Amino acid sequence: MTVDLPLLLFGLLLLWFPRQWMRLGKTIGSRRRKTPLIPGIDDPSNQRESGDPRISFSREFSKIRNYFDLLRGGVGSLAIMGGMDIFPSIAPAPGDNALPLWGVETIKLAILFLGLAIQTTRYERHHVTFFAPIFYLGGLSLSLCTTWGAFLSFTLIWALNPMINGAKSFLLMYAIVMTSFALFFRDWDAEASISAFMLCFLPVLLSLLARRPLVVFSRKGTRSASERA
Repeated sequence: MTVDLPLLLFGLLLLWFPRQWMRLGKTIGSRRRKTPLIPGIDDPSNQRESGDPRISFSREFSKIRNYFDLLRGGVGSLAIMGGMDIFPSIAPAPGDNALPLWGVETIKLAILFLGLAIQTTRYERHHVTFFAPIFYLGGLSLSLCTTWGAFLSFTLIWALNPMINGAKSFLLMYAIVMTSFALFFRDWDAEASISAFMLCFLPVLLSLLARRPLVVFSRKGTRSASERA
């Protein structure tokens, strides 16, 4: 097995960087303020990020951090899995039978799944909350569904969003859509299609196993966390 260490570390940094760390600077800055926050006047982005079960197209596409999730998910997954003329950071060595191809692919997929679990799970105020990292998943699909497959699946799921009730239903439908495009654009590659489905379904599975709601990222100060789909 050959390992491009700089590329691997770059991919791990992008994929395993918890989303909530992006708020550390704002949190520290807000603690240093000498004047109290004024509701309706102070920047709402300084408030703690909490869950909101509703998925709004205009709200989600107005958040800068969602685009960062989309970018780092795509670049990070390409660094690990390869694609778009990018050689994967982990690959089987020619003539090396110590680790078969399926073992190398398992390692790469494990990196993606662990990164997704980090983005999905958050421990705050002595309780665990599960978030649906929709844009992060859109980036991950780039390495599994090809460029066109990722673009079309992400576009289609948002077109279907008005008919979907809640984060769990959204990700389940996204898993089906992503799997379909992975099959079509990857010449019926069963491994890539199953991996795409499981990646999308993982947040739903974690939520069901823990019997906790699955919510979407929100900058509201409320702790609305119920998702009934």
